[in-house]
Amino acid sequence: MTAWWSRLGLRRRKGSSGGVQHASAAPGAVAASGDGALAIGGSVGVAVAGHDNIVTVWQSGSDEQVTLDDLAAAGRARMLQRWRAAGVPGALAAELADTPQTGALPAAAVAPSPGTCVVVLEGGFGSGKSLAAERQHQQDIAAARADAEAPIPVHLAAQDVQGNLIDAATRAARRLGDPSARGVALVVDGLDEPGPIRGKELLDQALSWTAASGARWRILATTRPGLEMDSKLRRSMPELAGGEAATLMERLGGNGLAVGSESDMVRSVLRRPLFAIIGAQIQQDRERLPSSPVAFLDALVTRALRDVESVKEERAERLLQRLAAACVSGGGLAGAADVGSPGEMQALLDTQLVVRRGDRHLAFALPVLEQYFAGQALLANGVLAEVVRSVELLDRWRYGLAMAIASGGWKSARMVLDPLLRAHPGVAAWAAHEAVPQAEREQESSWPDLPDDVVSQRLQTALEAWQQALGPAGERIFLHTGWSGPVTVDAGLTDNELWLHILRRDGDHTPGLAVPAAQRWTEPRGVRPLAGSFGPVAADYAWPWRTTLDLLASRLNTLCERRDFDLADCDAYTKERLWSAGADLMGLASRRFTPLRAEEVHQKLRQHLYDRGSMPVRSGFGHRFTGRQAELLRLEEELGSGRWADGHGLLHSPYAVPDQARGPHTHWVWDSYSPEQLRLRTEQVLTAAVEIYTALVETWFPQLKQALGLASVAPATLVADLYQAPSSGSGSYEPPRMRLSLRPSPTNSVTVRLVPSENDVYSPLPSPPPGKQPAVPLGTPEYAGSQRTGSLRRRPRHRLRLHLAPRGPPPAPPHRPRPADNEHLSAVTPAPSAASTRPAGGHWPLQGQAEAG
Repeated sequence: MTAWWSRLGLRRRKGSSGGVQHASAAPGAVAASGDGALAIGGSVGVAVAGHDNIVTVWQSGSDEQVTLDDLAAAGRARMLQRWRAAGVPGALAAELADTPQTGALPAAAVAPSPGTCVVVLEGGFGSGKSLAAERQHQQDIAAARADAEAPIPVHLAAQDVQGNLIDAATRAARRLGDPSARGVALVVDGLDEPGPIRGKELLDQALSWTAASGARWRILATTRPGLEMDSKLRRSMPELAGGEAATLMERLGGNGLAVGSESDMVRSVLRRPLFAIIGAQIQQDRERLPSSPVAFLDALVTRALRDVESVKEERAERLLQRLAAACVSGGGLAGAADVGSPGEMQALLDTQLVVRRGDRHLAFALPVLEQYFAGQALLANGVLAEVVRSVELLDRWRYGLAMAIASGGWKSARMVLDPLLRAHPGVAAWAAHEAVPQAEREQESSWPDLPDDVVSQRLQTALEAWQQALGPAGERIFLHTGWSGPVTVDAGLTDNELWLHILRRDGDHTPGLAVPAAQRWTEPRGVRPLAGSFGPVAADYAWPWRTTLDLLASRLNTLCERRDFDLADCDAYTKERLWSAGADLMGLASRRFTPLRAEEVHQKLRQHLYDRGSMPVRSGFGHRFTGRQAELLRLEEELGSGRWADGHGLLHSPYAVPDQARGPHTHWVWDSYSPEQLRLRTEQVLTAAVEIYTALVETWFPQLKQALGLASVAPATLVADLYQAPSSGSGSYEPPRMRLSLRPSPTNSVTVRLVPSENDVYSPLPSPPPGKQPAVPLGTPEYAGSQRTGSLRRRPRHRLRLHLAPRGPPPAPPHRPRPADNEHLSAVTPAPSAASTRPAGGHWPLQGQAEAG
């Protein structure tokens, strides 16, 4: 260390106790450890705990100039922190940090797609995505050294960004040069850590800015799976190959043969670098490798705490739980004085799991450790009432909730989930889905031997809890089988193979239980199972919650696809359904909008309902419409009222129809609309979609309101900027483009405006007037003409997301479709045929909910 200090001109403070030495320097000067680690500058001040000393790091002022060497050293310190926390010895950690190939990805793996300057590297915790981003930052530094005009390298942790991401990056870049002239090579680590609301906001800011600034900015972000984004932005972090994981374990003193000889579940865990490192340490202790990521973390923590001499291990765990709770609620940092005494704080630093930030704050060296101990705090103390009351705090605690469910037993998981199910079932669903791993078809020795009645009872408890949490929709889960009453779960478990039957229950009697399970599927209705499954479940005590959640999500998906959630009080929904039913009953061809005689439609519907002797349970008249008996009766009554026909007794399409004559110039559906007619139809469709979505949530899913996109921020104004290219007459593929944004408003409304050029769709949103909140961008501008269109999908939390097409032309079709064969216009202005295949009741948002669990 003397050589490092003398080279930097640092001085030792006298009187430091306990072998701890401090280096003082100008703000932003140094971060170092007794293992020889050194960092200068950086986005925030850090302190790296070494075996022999701790060097205090002072955070740089916003106007403090730094050098590229400063940035490189700060990145080196960040890598050392992570490796030391994972248990890597200091010398080997330094060797790994100084080997540029370690953890680096090929340039092609992080290269942006055409048309964008943003890449999001996605991977689970421990997958090495932060290290890969750090290596990219090193390459950006090297490029800036070689070329004075190269983009300025900046590294930011998403958790530390306050306000606008681009403003924060610009301030950091100005300490090295002029970002307006050179651009910025920005790395943003951990988009998921401040929560999905904030993470998506930061991503939207990056996309909006790079769309306007062009190639001068390049942004690489990292996140865990689950953050909603365009697929062209996403790059999946590759797992280690078997040989790579084995080599890493052997380099750390472990036995790499485990990568090939252990069970599939263990092998899949070892292919993440963090767990390969922990696995090597477990082998050194001559212990058996666990089978789940949480069990690996248990082993890491046990190893780190057993050498703490100044504080008992139990006390150290409580301190770490307290620190985690403070860090989660406080955005990643906690005041050292709020955690414990100076001696206790030193004991935590000695574990290598905790690092100092500046003089007075502590943080965990790895985000996953913060989340692990947050989960332990929840198991010890329960879910705090203030967390349940605050959506923002729930956002921050979500990974801690998942860790608690994964770490605890059946009762502990239920203790964590119960308050969430009552107040925030959407959060409970996310946490359960995140906590329980994907099942593997293999036998694990750790499986508990549970009697069939215990298995059935736990599944029954979980299923009823989910159904009750869903509210009105929960009562219809098995409606597609013709049953809306109570059910009984009968199930059994052999090793990790589960068989499951859902049976009708009449009062206290379940007829199906009198029939052996193997014979039930041949029984008549009433005895035959409503649903069933056979297959592996995860080796986890919380598996009943994940199993029943997946079952429920699948049934919701079916109900949404079949339009089984009627919205009798929503006029927009009724108009769509009447037109779709009438067009099919009268045999109206696709993309034809000839008004229908309401009386003829009424007669056709009555014939269908009453002329067969028995009323159909469910009917479909064509490719547009299918509906249940109750809805058909309602529509028959609506037609009989005469309310929906005009003065001439005609039913009209609910949306503006084509106003351009067909001719040689008509190659695509949008060619048959003038710009103003396209704008009008777009506005009508979006207005109806918002009304239908709102009615669906309020009628069937009120308990999920805070977890669904538009519902959680309503009322708001949805603003669409629409561009339609002038017709070239050549038939080239130039679909309309549309950008959506959401603005605070006293009432729900939709505004669609035509813009004169394509650049107007991609330019940054205008600044709001003083005192007004800014518009929220809803993703990047997208093609309005697409085969995947019109769906209102669930966001992890706030804001609306309308999935249209990716920005960029789709693959060229094998041939140019004729106008009559093309339905691309349904993207932004659905024709009636498209309106009947899109939600037509806001159903796709909940389909998205089902898919996300």
